[in-house]
Amino acid sequence: MAAERKQLILVDGSGYIFRAFFALPPMNTSRGLPTQAVYGFIRMILKLLKDVRPSHIAIVFDSPKRTFRDDLFAEYKANRAEAPNDLVVQIPYIHRVVEAFRIKSLMLDGFEADDVIGTLAKRAAHEHFIVTIITADKDFMQLVGPNVTLWDTMATREKRIGVREVKERFGVEPAALVDIQALTGDTIDNVKGVPGVGEVKAVALVKNFGSIKGIYENLDRIGEVIHGEKTVKGIAGWLREHRAEMDLALRLVRIDTDVPLSVEPDEFAWRGVDEHAAAELMRELEFHSILREISPSQVELPGLESAAKPAPAVAGKDLADALKTLGHAPRIAFDLAIAEAGQERLQLASADQTIVVEHDGIASAAPILGSERPPKSCHDLKTQIGAFARHAVALKGVDFDTMLAAFLINSGQPEPRLADLYHEYLAPLGASGTPGTNAELVRNLRDALAPRLEADGLSSLFADIEMPTAPILAAMEAAGIGVDGDALKIISKEFAEQLNRLERECYALAGREFNLNSPTQLRELLFNELKLSAKGLKKTKSGFSTDADTLEKLAAVHPMPRKLIEYRTISKLKSTYADALSEVIRSGTGRIHTTWHQALVATGRVSSSDPNLQNIPTRSAEGRRIRRAFVPKPGCVFVSADYSQIDLRVLAHLSGDKTLVDAFITGEDIHVRTATEVLGVTPDKVNAEARRLAKVINFGIIYGMGPQRLAGELGIALAEASDYIKRYFERLPGVRAWLDETVRNARTTGYVTTMYGRRRYLPELNAQPGGARAQAERIAINTPIQGTAADLIKLAMIRLDGVLRERGLGTRMILQVHDELLLEAPQDEWREAAEMAKCEMEGVAELKIPLKVELKSGPNWAEMIGAA
Repeated sequence: MAAERKQLILVDGSGYIFRAFFALPPMNTSRGLPTQAVYGFIRMILKLLKDVRPSHIAIVFDSPKRTFRDDLFAEYKANRAEAPNDLVVQIPYIHRVVEAFRIKSLMLDGFEADDVIGTLAKRAAHEHFIVTIITADKDFMQLVGPNVTLWDTMATREKRIGVREVKERFGVEPAALVDIQALTGDTIDNVKGVPGVGEVKAVALVKNFGSIKGIYENLDRIGEVIHGEKTVKGIAGWLREHRAEMDLALRLVRIDTDVPLSVEPDEFAWRGVDEHAAAELMRELEFHSILREISPSQVELPGLESAAKPAPAVAGKDLADALKTLGHAPRIAFDLAIAEAGQERLQLASADQTIVVEHDGIASAAPILGSERPPKSCHDLKTQIGAFARHAVALKGVDFDTMLAAFLINSGQPEPRLADLYHEYLAPLGASGTPGTNAELVRNLRDALAPRLEADGLSSLFADIEMPTAPILAAMEAAGIGVDGDALKIISKEFAEQLNRLERECYALAGREFNLNSPTQLRELLFNELKLSAKGLKKTKSGFSTDADTLEKLAAVHPMPRKLIEYRTISKLKSTYADALSEVIRSGTGRIHTTWHQALVATGRVSSSDPNLQNIPTRSAEGRRIRRAFVPKPGCVFVSADYSQIDLRVLAHLSGDKTLVDAFITGEDIHVRTATEVLGVTPDKVNAEARRLAKVINFGIIYGMGPQRLAGELGIALAEASDYIKRYFERLPGVRAWLDETVRNARTTGYVTTMYGRRRYLPELNAQPGGARAQAERIAINTPIQGTAADLIKLAMIRLDGVLRERGLGTRMILQVHDELLLEAPQDEWREAAEMAKCEMEGVAELKIPLKVELKSGPNWAEMIGAA
């Protein structure tokens, strides 16, 4: 089932560079470097990050090489002048900005940025992202849809463009704008339109005849739309004589949304600005005002008057005396970060004292940092633990993390930085200038955030779940997971051989060679040469789709589509896993050390990146080959402890529905029980297909699936899907009542909560009826369920970590994959560890229904068998 809704920002990078260069007055550094394009670009990015706080963001640039449009039309963009040299010299700095802001950037030879953005927008919308394209280019309007909008952040009057705005302006659906653009032409891109046809006439023609194809079918009726005999005759005559030019114009102005990209929207999760790199670049460019915004604690500029100056570094006896005084303080705050010189620097602050300790003196602070007293505050405890471990300092007594606190207060602000929190919580209270050291920021932010946690009922969730989870994630990061690099290389080689074989087989079926990654060539082959029926298939702006759903349907009538599906599957496994994982094995440990994120997903789920180890495929034979390369260290085995149907069990508890509760208490197969309720048959009559139907319905309810989506998932008629959902709620009225009450309460309060009080604000619940409101209602249903499941497994991790330590076992948690914990256990204790995991996970909370955990063990992540 689909995960919760995320937001993806796609920035038209090349467009904004030109926009900033020509819109802003000349700017130069003291050494003569022009900077107006860089400055405008940074301002635009900062506005995005502050106003939107996207979970995912990517910036796309045009490739300097020829594109397929140049091959179609030699004079394409012939009217464009070369970029001024003052702009060209700024481009490398813009790419440095993107890198410092830790934003994924893309550029694909053979395609324009528009095509890459269009493809990503289509994929992301299909994967239930809310997509916003940042651009001033009206050509992107053709991409607008229910989940795709445009936003020009540099416009005087910022206006988002969605389906409604397109219809209000043109009177047609966004997809029809391709025909309008082809009719009017584009002088900048040197696309020839129809002489005498501007936007007004083009809109009238398309509105009346539906498309250029419709216009050609009704050339003798143009006079019904356009007045003036001479004008009508001229337009109709030109259209008759220049059909080829019109077809070319359509191909030139249509954005290709099927570009062969090797990246997926989930890979664009934003992890915040690299403050050190960004501050260094802002100093180099002499952007002092921007420096103050992105890194207030690092501002040390000549002549700048500030409210507080960073404390000077102390050493020797002064350091010893200062540490002794801090050791007796009621509370201290600390921060270990990389300073400008590239070495780490420790900052410590109490209510009335602040010190800075240079790299060589950090170890001397170990006694105070490794003691339970005084209690301590920091920002991003998990990362701080890893940083101090490099100095052999084991942190103790940390009871407040400003990042986790701020995220609980507003989960719409993922992994907030200190600079963000300063502007949000301290600056409005009167703080001005630079706020001093990061440690002072942490100290002051705790005073601001702690009352908010208490007022929102989040103190227990913060202290009992989030704070104890951070050290566990830090330990999991440090432990990593073993990977057989040689096995991955062998798998990659085997995949390459499979791809070559599949390529040859596809050539044989086609009777010629072609590019298997080209949607354009695939369309030509499948529908024009092989003449496969396109009846009932999805049609994109470029023609009939060649996506996985389409190929699955075509595979029933021809062997080629099945080969193409297999080719794509193997190609992705090779690039995403077999090749990419080999590159991130740490040489010192021979293991992969993923980065765990505790304050990124709004439901509270823990996520993984660099690389993402929660998406390693498991169902296909090829996917299991990848998992087989994940191995425990010598003398150990893997143990998997996986919650069984945790989301449905949480739904049963929260709703109290008698049918669901009884089924789980008696140990019935919940999908068989649902099949009996919905289909009205006895359990012995429930076959595999009926159980599959019930499973889709069960999980679909959790994600707010409607009849249309259910019909698509099951391949049934809409009326039949509607009837299934109706019968489901008739037989399980407690679920219906809980869903309605949850949405109703959220609409009143503005947020939903989990069983443990975790909040998620949903202002869109009170928006006008439409896509945004409907999506908010789905999130309102899903968040209490998925969020409670996330809280439960965190509590289980805390309890299991405690008993493993208490008994002195060598078993350790190394992965958390949503509802599953993967342990690495010595051979002589794995059974004991497995039972501990089962006991702690099943006993983590007293619910109306029992929690159930399935245990497996094995010599690698693929060959896991039941561990009874």
